[in-house]
Amino acid sequence: MEYFDFETDLENLDERSVFANRICKLIFEKHNGNLDAAIVEAEPYFNDLEAFVRNIYELVENEIPLYAYYRLLKYGADNWGFDENEYKEKIAKTQDACRLYYCV
Repeated sequence: MEYFDFETDLENLDERSVFANRICKLIFEKHNGNLDAAIVEAEPYFNDLEAFVRNIYELVENEIPLYAYYRLLKYGADNWGFDENEYKEKIAKTQDACRLYYCV
């Protein structure tokens, strides 16, 4: 699976992703779906996930869309080797995945 192509069958998520997405959903709902506000609040939780959940980095770009959105914005297109159009496409896909994962 390519970076930022998210699992659409939420029953197939790794249990580490399920845990991380529960946190993300709470923050997403608190901010009424405002992704930019949600990632500001979520940053310390993302740091905790990195520190305390084994190999969580393996799952971020395919199973944890709010965290992936944060990383896309924080590190920019060059970090991923995307041109500007690819970067915009990945941001849009990640935003769509956030709605799929957290609006249920």
